[in-house]
Amino acid sequence: MAGVGFGYGDGAWLFENVEGLISYGERIALLGANGTGKSTLLKIIVGELQPRAGRVRLGASVRVGYMPQEQENLPPTATPLSIIQSAKPMTETDARNFLHYFLFEGDGALTPIGKLSYGERARLIPAKLVAEGANFLVLDEPVNHLDIPSRERFEAALDAFPGTVLAAVHDRAFIEAFTGEGRGKVWRLEGGRVKVEE
Repeated sequence: MAGVGFGYGDGAWLFENVEGLISYGERIALLGANGTGKSTLLKIIVGELQPRAGRVRLGASVRVGYMPQEQENLPPTATPLSIIQSAKPMTETDARNFLHYFLFEGDGALTPIGKLSYGERARLIPAKLVAEGANFLVLDEPVNHLDIPSRERFEAALDAFPGTVLAAVHDRAFIEAFTGEGRGKVWRLEGGRVKVEE
């Protein structure tokens, strides 16, 4: 990102002159108070919104997978196995092995989506994005409605993903697990600017 700025209509800038470089394999937690523009910035990065100023450039090999705050409407009668096989042609064995990385094991791969918990659906969405070829996951408040065990399983699923992850989050425990001990960076959006914290 170079000099990225955004404001709605002719109103004041929500943020401006935002700079940032994300390298392959990095984990970045985007922090900021409600209303500072975290979701808007994510939408600009994934191309859903155009910035008022500046530009975002993705590398030629980058394939973005975006998980908005509202969970994607997955067919309630489908199963994790069928979702993954429709995202990428693979055998049942390969699909089950793939789902294992997102902590769907045994009969969990065959459970109708309508019977999955919120946390299980929260893991299935990035699994689907990765199966579709995403190597850069952009996640907007992915753990907001998860209980502690579900959040920990979501963290473990992300740990198994070798690509890049940018996540707007509030949860302090998740932030520490996601970026602590040199695993990632924190971008703090405040006062209309992004401050990078190592």
